[in-house]
Amino acid sequence: MKTASYVLAGLLGLGGLIFLVGAVQGNTLTRIITGVVLIGAAILLSFLGRIKTPQPTVVQQIELPGDLHAEQLKCDACGATLDPESVSVKAGGIFVECPYCGTSYQIEEEPKW
Repeated sequence: MKTASYVLAGLLGLGGLIFLVGAVQGNTLTRIITGVVLIGAAILLSFLGRIKTPQPTVVQQIELPGDLHAEQLKCDACGATLDPESVSVKAGGIFVECPYCGTSYQIEEEPKW
């Protein structure tokens, strides 16, 4: 979006300069006013292009079905007890990274049938 605003500002500024240069050949007041307005619009557009837009914040919440009880999560590779910071959600899956042995794996839910 910034690139488009800078390109458009450059075109407006160029058009304004052409109108100001063309004011020499007659009908000067109209061309001067048009040139000044175009250059002013170019300056305004270049300043608006510098404004930073806020980035959206994405919050993922997991709602687990059924009655769940908190239990200690252990690493499948080394058996170490994992803390909540070891669990993360990536691409819709729940992943665990063991801080002790460095193993990373995805937790898969067993079927309920």
